[in-house]
Amino acid sequence: MRFRTALIFLLLSALAYAAAQPNFSGIWKIDPEKSDWGPQPAPVQVEYVIRHVGATISFNYTLDGHTSRVDIVPDNEERVTDTTEENAVWTRAHWSGGALVLEARERKRFGTQAATGPSWTSKWTLSDDGNEFIIDRILRVSGQEAVQHLVFTRQPLPPKTKDDGK
Repeated sequence: MRFRTALIFLLLSALAYAAAQPNFSGIWKIDPEKSDWGPQPAPVQVEYVIRHVGATISFNYTLDGHTSRVDIVPDNEERVTDTTEENAVWTRAHWSGGALVLEARERKRFGTQAATGPSWTSKWTLSDDGNEFIIDRILRVSGQEAVQHLVFTRQPLPPKTKDDGK
């Protein structure tokens, strides 16, 4: 009896924990009226296409025609999520209640492992109705901070095409 009660408690706890974590899957376009880019000039076009399956969150981020792809697992482990010839972006993702927190920093690919460029912390949430994807971000560069509040609206999914293999 105790085992069954403990098992039921664990299952209910796991379900409650999973329910507290939103699923960010969807196509999201910036709402320029609700967004504040801080001291940065606002870009013309910003879009996220997010696929959130299980513990993995994969997204394409398009900023003024340039697209980056990122895959993250919110397990609090730091991983390389982007590279150039000189630098790498290291990102750590974890859940904080119903928010996904991404902490990122840029550092040289070779030599020092210290942060050498900008760093940022982004907090991802969904509106209560699930139609707005909100990113609250703090950017840090050369000892200065800038705050951004970005709001994206859910876009309809493209129609499915019938592929009959012919």
